[in-house]
Amino acid sequence: MKVTLIYAYWPNQPGGVTWCDLPWALRDKGLPKRLHAAGHEVVETILMAEEPTPEDMHAGLGLAAEISEAVTEAEAQGELAVVLAGSCAIAAIGAVAGLGADTAIAWFDAHPDLNTPETSTSGLLEGMALAAATGNAWRAMTATNAKLTNPASLANATLFGARDIEPAEQTLLDANAIPVTTNANELASRLAGESRVYAHLDMDVHDALTVRTNGFAVPGGPNVDVVRNALTAIPNLKCLGITGLDPASPDAAKAADIAIEHVLAVASA
Repeated sequence: MKVTLIYAYWPNQPGGVTWCDLPWALRDKGLPKRLHAAGHEVVETILMAEEPTPEDMHAGLGLAAEISEAVTEAEAQGELAVVLAGSCAIAAIGAVAGLGADTAIAWFDAHPDLNTPETSTSGLLEGMALAAATGNAWRAMTATNAKLTNPASLANATLFGARDIEPAEQTLLDANAIPVTTNANELASRLAGESRVYAHLDMDVHDALTVRTNGFAVPGGPNVDVVRNALTAIPNLKCLGITGLDPASPDAAKAADIAIEHVLAVASA
């Protein structure tokens, strides 16, 4: 398998979290070397927000546009694109923009990330990530700055491991008949027949009592094996996003190892 590792750095640090350093944490932990050792061909692409104020949302969406180009190129070459970005929003917007409107989404996250500027009480962009990738938030901004002119359909998404769900998010889930599961067979069945799938892995999908990956992690989630089995069961997976791992978290080293093993399993599957 040829794997394109897309390191996407956006130096935005909401509330002081440092998940922006996720790409370097996984690279320093040996992700590309581990892939090489497993027999995979690896291409590394480094993308960075470089505007005068790179931490701003405008710069982040510009980075998403660069991600979209890299994902499109990887798919055209028959490669598995792996987006490594701390930001759920920038990774998801870029991946969907790169794959196209018919993309099905497997959303591995403790949170649905379906808030909008109208429903969010925190204003945190990461809490609107899936909403933005499916055209339910920031529509003009993502179209203009991130090349997301044709968002994916929310009805074509499946949530895996979501448990911290706000009322407005639940309303959207109900309206679009979006299932929430922790069953690999159910996820695979839901995605069967899709021509391209984006798997979004926020590392806080894992039970926080097993591994705490960031300050928003909550208990009650699936264990590592359940997550890995589900990831490897996804048909026609074209892009995998790894997000939400804060290198400053107490379990950062353990979480990085888990993330690398997930990528290896997906590439081999």
